[in-house]
Order: sequence, then structure tokens, then C-alpha cells
Amino acid sequence: MENTSAFEHQAMATYFKLTIYNETAEYAENAAQQAFNLIDELEDKLSRFRPDSDISRINKLKKDEHLPIDFETWEALKMAIACHTESRGTFDVGVAEHMKIFRAGKEGILNEYETHKALEKAQTMKTQASIYVDPEQPRVYCVNPGMYFDLGGIGKGYALDKVDELMQELEIKTFTFSAGDSTLMIKNDVSVKPYFTYQITAKLDKHRLDLGNISVSASGTFHQGSHIFDPRTGQNDFKPNFERVWVAAKNATYSDAFSTACFILSLPEIEEIVQTNEQIEWVAYAIDGKLTILRKNQLS
Repeated sequence: MENTSAFEHQAMATYFKLTIYNETAEYAENAAQQAFNLIDELEDKLSRFRPDSDISRINKLKKDEHLPIDFETWEALKMAIACHTESRGTFDVGVAEHMKIFRAGKEGILNEYETHKALEKAQTMKTQASIYVDPEQPRVYCVNPGMYFDLGGIGKGYALDKVDELMQELEIKTFTFSAGDSTLMIKNDVSVKPYFTYQITAKLDKHRLDLGNISVSASGTFHQGSHIFDPRTGQNDFKPNFERVWVAAKNATYSDAFSTACFILSLPEIEEIVQTNEQIEWVAYAIDGKLTILRKNQLS
């Protein structure tokens, strides 16, 4: 395809790559700059590592305090709550304290016993905590402290979706946008480019898929180590059923969140989600080096 322009940007602890098709170089460059500015703005609002971000301010709330927040933070939190409910609790943004402890264990700051006890304490505090996100207006209430937000499992996907909205406003119809190796958004005008080829691989297997107007996210232990723990128990001692999981969804927020969730869920639970969740298009997984793809029309 003619007029292909590619751009990269570092943010949210990863590299974003935006490739725009069928636009002039000048228009594509301007669009990319707007997209990357938007991502930087979102990081300022959503990152718990930014001391003045909405998420950091929420995490500092004391009992009975409340806080007005930006629309994007509010929207991302509401989507996180929906994903938490629809994933049976296997996706959870209220685990910032757990992640700090888990990282300290990996770095040798805490030994195995200390890590386990600290996670137990964090889980008890989280279970007793209550943070209320007002569904009608962008405001958060701390009913009881002890739960701390980390949007790392959904923030990149949400950022891709917001850039998709920007691209629609700019009338750019065909582009790909990736956040590191974890999430890829594909948007295409089928009259110009019918599909993009996407490959998933396992140790002993690979599949080439023709995809269009979809987002795909991956999660697993191969690239990042055993970084996913079960938020339902607050421990990282679960035994994964899969080597890697890919989730394709109508938007990147859901593919990002559910790639984490499906890595934890059982196969029957994943099959039910593929069948019933309107946002999820298909799920692929690797076991013993072999790939399997679950699609709605094959499970109904």
C-alpha cells in the first residue's frame, strides 16, 4: 500500500508504534504527534508513578474523603470495574500494594516467607477496603482505605482506544497501533486494505491470521516471567494452565484486561466468556507448545 508512515514513541513503560496508511506524510506526521501527545496526557492522569496523577491522589485518600477526577480517569476506572465483574474477579486494578510486594520479592528485598506474609496482609486490607467510583459523575469516594489502584493492566489498551477516537476525528481509517509486544490495534478500511496478517506462535506451532478492525493482546510467562498472580487470592503461587494467551476484542481496553484474566481462568471459564461476552471475539492459548483458538461460532 502506498503512503505508509510509521512512528514510535516511548510512554507508559513501553514503546508505542503507530503506522498510518493511505495518508500524506505531512498529515500522518501531524496525526501521530497528536496521538503521542494524547498518550502522554493520559499517562499523567492514569499512572500511579506520577505523584500528581488522579490515580496517585485516589491512592492517598483517607477515610470519608472524596475527590473529583478527570473524565478519562473516571472512564478508565468504570471500564476496569466492568472488566473485573465480567472476568469473575481475575482482572483487578486494586492491587497496587500487591504489585509493590511482588516486585520486592523478585528483586530479593523480601524473602519468600516475607513476601507471602506481606501479600496476606495486603489482601486482608484490600478485602476490608471500600473505594466507590460514582457512576453518574467523575468523583471517587474513600469509604474505607486499604485498596490501591494500578491501571497498568488496562491503561495501555485504554490509551489505544482513545487514540482510535482521535483517528476517527481525523478521518484516518487505516492504521495499526501497538503497545510493546502486548497489545495491537488494527483498523482498516476494507476497500483499501481488506485485512492485516497477524501471527501467533508457540514452541511447536504457529498460526497466521487475517485480521481487520480488532485489537489483540497477549499475556503469559514466556516474555515477562511469572508476573501474573491471582487477585482473587492475592498470592502468586498459582500454577498456570497456559504458556501464553491471546485475546481478540472489539476494543483494546477489553483485549488488554482479558488477556491477563484469561491467563488465570480455567478453560471452561474462558469458553463461557468467548460465548457470552459481546466484546470478546476469540481467545487463543498455548499448551505444551501447541496452539488452540476458541471462536464464538465454534463453541455455540
